[in-house]
Amino acid sequence: MYRSIQKAALGLALACSAAAALAAGYPERPVRTIVPYAPGGASDVVARVVTKDMEKSFGQPFVVDNRPGGGAIIGTGTVANAAPDGYTIGAMDSAFVINPALVPDRIPYDTQKDFAPVILLAKMPIILAVNPSVKANSLKELIALAKSKPGGLNYGSAGNGSPLHLAGEQFKYAAGIDVVHVPYKGGAPSIAALVAGETQMAMTVLSTCQSYVKSGRLKALAVTGSTRLPEMPDVPTFAELGYPSVDSFVSFGIVAPKGTPDNVVATLNDGFNRQLKDAQVQKQLNELGFQPIGGTAASYKEFVSAEIAKWIKFTKLANIKVD
Repeated sequence: MYRSIQKAALGLALACSAAAALAAGYPERPVRTIVPYAPGGASDVVARVVTKDMEKSFGQPFVVDNRPGGGAIIGTGTVANAAPDGYTIGAMDSAFVINPALVPDRIPYDTQKDFAPVILLAKMPIILAVNPSVKANSLKELIALAKSKPGGLNYGSAGNGSPLHLAGEQFKYAAGIDVVHVPYKGGAPSIAALVAGETQMAMTVLSTCQSYVKSGRLKALAVTGSTRLPEMPDVPTFAELGYPSVDSFVSFGIVAPKGTPDNVVATLNDGFNRQLKDAQVQKQLNELGFQPIGGTAASYKEFVSAEIAKWIKFTKLANIKVD
């Protein structure tokens, strides 16, 4: 019994010393950052903005590796199955916390158990925009119009199961209206359809709709989040207008495989926090509609748990399913 305890203690000490040695020289080679989408999307842009200067701090490049497919499941699974040594990390968006609610049977990993959360990088509020032909200049007027013709209006989104889709469903549920969801293959096609009048409204983001709103080709009626967007100061929040439960947003964070040493996670967290405090990085993110967040690994872990619980509850409540 005593020898067993000694052996266990020795094993723990060796593991701790190995982890400390790893962190002391970390990183000694390039760090692969998995993005579970094709190049050019929001996740890819955020990953490249926040990693491009990491070499200045760490002496090693952070190389973006795009692994699209399966609604982000393929790339996310690649991270889950990688060696827990800090040399493979993942740049996750909202699919990371939404998929457990919408497609739990398709996920070959446990989102809360198979990853070591590193940091919440940024959030992107969601905007409700309408075509100018819609006879509504406020959220109140839009809700009244929708109630006057149940099923007669439709809204576009970037696709089934996206945070834009779920924002639309939150709005439908909170306002008690019947509008039809029209999913598109991305945010740009959904806005092109809205501008063309194929849909009456859409849930979108700043980078996709800002130029159209400025030119008067679209009207922005409300935005998610606790504060108004500096770029659209005249657009009220859903919370201001009496609908605080419409709180969907696009999130971006960094995770590592389960078992990555705590001190390596802490080193990564510190590096990304420093990047988010850089004035040029903040400027680039803000111009694209992202709000830099940062914080501790523990706070991101809590965020992931809370978001998963929120979406499981809401998708059941509103009976939302995806094919």
